[in-house]
Amino acid sequence: MRTGIRLIIALFSFASAVAPAAGSDVTTILDDGSSEKSGGLTRNPSGLSDTELDARLDFLEKRLDDGKRYARNWQWGWTGFYSIGIVYGVGQAIRCCSTRKSGPDNQVSGTKRHKKRTNYIVSAVKSTIGTTRLLLERHPGRNGADAMRAIEGDTREAKLARLTKGEEVLQSVAKRAEQRTDWRSHAGNIGLNLAGAGFIFGFGRESDAWESIGVGIGVGTINILSAPKRGIRDLDDYETRFGMKTASRFHWSVVPTAGGAALQVTF
Repeated sequence: MRTGIRLIIALFSFASAVAPAAGSDVTTILDDGSSEKSGGLTRNPSGLSDTELDARLDFLEKRLDDGKRYARNWQWGWTGFYSIGIVYGVGQAIRCCSTRKSGPDNQVSGTKRHKKRTNYIVSAVKSTIGTTRLLLERHPGRNGADAMRAIEGDTREAKLARLTKGEEVLQSVAKRAEQRTDWRSHAGNIGLNLAGAGFIFGFGRESDAWESIGVGIGVGTINILSAPKRGIRDLDDYETRFGMKTASRFHWSVVPTAGGAALQVTF
């Protein structure tokens, strides 16, 4: 029992230390090379004309709502999946404990049940970690532009408040999308499953440990890569459309020459 508790604490600690926090600050790189915390992409929103302000609000509301359905399905689909994993793991572990056989082979069968139970306990713990992270760090795009619409009123002040909120949500969605390729997300997934498998190697069956590694890393990778990714493109489109970032300092192209082709770079 004590060993199981230590395992739970160790895996939770590892997952929290390695995986990137979804709620971490978003920093915007400005054209002059400086940076500012999230809270609005528009430098001087009060200086916008009514037409410019409405255009930005329309863009933000449409793009956030377009990604709402997938983000919500991903959020609650995976939460439900991991929750089922908890129920299954705990149920099978209890079943192993309650099963009794009589006869001379009772001691041997009891040892096998104990080793099988170890695998189910580890599976339940990993599912609990997955469920907990999803509930504590819910996807910011799951509600679309609802946070913008929650700010009522047609006054300019209300519109500016909606602009700030919409830009904050867009940045959060983009930041979350970056975790799909963040090495810490994948390292955390691999490390968590290796730690669980190590526990099974020590107290369970070797075949279960290898299965736990393969299935666990595979499912974790699908969870990470299937997360909504459109936030990065939406943020880039927003910044490009409304002139929040300059064009690239250089451009390259392949041009024909007398002897074939050459790479041309312009600054």
